[in-house]
Amino acid sequence: AGISHVINHAYGLQCQATNKLLNRACTIGRVDAIICSTDKNFLVPVGGALIMSPNSKVIETISKNYPGRASASPVIDLFITLLSMGLDGYKGILNERKRLTRQFRQRLESVANVFGERPLNCPRNTISFGITLDKLVVLDDEHDESENLQQKERNKQITKFGSMLFTRCISGTRVVPPNETKTISGHTFVGFGSSHEGYPRAYMTAACAVGMGEAELNEFFVRLEKSWKDYCSKREKERKKKNKDNVDKGMSDLAISNK
Repeated sequence: AGISHVINHAYGLQCQATNKLLNRACTIGRVDAIICSTDKNFLVPVGGALIMSPNSKVIETISKNYPGRASASPVIDLFITLLSMGLDGYKGILNERKRLTRQFRQRLESVANVFGERPLNCPRNTISFGITLDKLVVLDDEHDESENLQQKERNKQITKFGSMLFTRCISGTRVVPPNETKTISGHTFVGFGSSHEGYPRAYMTAACAVGMGEAELNEFFVRLEKSWKDYCSKREKERKKKNKDNVDKGMSDLAISNK
């Protein structure tokens, strides 16, 4: 009692199967509200969302909290975009996304194979696809470091890979390090950012969303593979420099001890 059932629909408007399940849940179960992003589903800038509910009173209550406080820009952006595309135009980009799904999955698997990773098997997800990042960061064996410190360093380097993808305009990806724990407002979240708190591996997801054509798909994977190679090259240079510094320090310490 007193706890609302709110569904984060994210990319979900693009998936017919998911929409059918939600319609059924609203009919025979309890759903208080459904929220989905306008940028993920309607080709508009980030900043807006649609809130839907089978109960009109829920929408009225939410609406009363916003007049005069929220920007009108997301509404205007969505209105202009829908007018310019029309119903046939929007159905067209939905069909194009569906057509490219298999190709997107195959290309992502190919990139994963290049770097010794494997795809995550999620057959019911036809929008977001995942691959492991098991070999992305391999730390040198540091006997003086605890396992916890090594895990933190590994997660830090994995997060840097996600930052690199973002700065190189490789959008629609999400890099998730394993076993992250964060405390927010007194609540501790284990496996923060992951789809499951006990999932033991680092992984990356990429979305085949509306607005992507074959040209954008090809450019996406060219950039992804190049950035991955650049990251590995940078990590290798850092490793060699660290080893050289350790050797130099060891030689220096030896010379001092022999005096």
